[in-house]
Amino acid sequence: MTGLYFSTPLLSSVATYPPGASFGPRQLRDWEFVWLIEGDAVYHRAGVDYPAREGSIVLCRPNATDGFTWDGHRRTRHGFFHFSIVRTPTSWPAQDLWPVVRHAENNDLLRPLFNHILTWDARSDVTQKRAATALFLSAFVTGCVSAQNPAHEAWPEPVERAWALIMERIDDAQPLALDDLARAACVSPEHLCRLFQRATGRAPMETLRLARLDRAAQLLARSNFPVGEIARLCGFASAFHFSRSFRAAFHMSPREVRAAVRAGNTPPLTPLVHTRF
Repeated sequence: MTGLYFSTPLLSSVATYPPGASFGPRQLRDWEFVWLIEGDAVYHRAGVDYPAREGSIVLCRPNATDGFTWDGHRRTRHGFFHFSIVRTPTSWPAQDLWPVVRHAENNDLLRPLFNHILTWDARSDVTQKRAATALFLSAFVTGCVSAQNPAHEAWPEPVERAWALIMERIDDAQPLALDDLARAACVSPEHLCRLFQRATGRAPMETLRLARLDRAAQLLARSNFPVGEIARLCGFASAFHFSRSFRAAFHMSPREVRAAVRAGNTPPLTPLVHTRF
């Protein structure tokens, strides 16, 4: 896109919150898009409140104090990615005139494209990343967002059913065993392990453990819950067990991650497996 120069996403992931959670205030150093996948929110920036309904996309700009109040009645899930802007086309409006929130539209381009961006990993093609991010930013700024919603390739049905149970139970902090996943998948535990390995590269219980750690990392980076409460919410038997597992996955303690994020640093990449939205 002529005249547009920016970084490809510096970090992309998904965060989940229980009802009534909040995040911030923080000092953001780069740009960030936030997509409300489930639940409503209010975005706070520079003393102004911006309502964001489910499906909305919020543009957070650097060098501002901001924060979110998440849905008080149901869980909230949002996808996000960070990036930097060096130069924009002269035909675009000034940055202070860009939308803060775009609400969902039928067959819009933004949500499928955001979903695509969230699937990237270190092996993804840089040229494709740059083109997709440019299209996303351009569509958001200009308002040209109409598109058809493409279908996604499904996992084997037993894996989909087990994954649905993991996502359903990820918020209740209750124990979940391999037998529970196999029962939901309608296959034997042994067969479910084989299917998970082929589809995701991991065993079902490893997938569950990483899902809980991923949620914990996002709550540390993007909420005000105490560390002990995050351990409980994410299903860990004790704060000690949580901290040990967290350090093994991220090579930082929970408190180190929180302190780094509040100082303006980008949170560490999470180890979560491929996620459906």
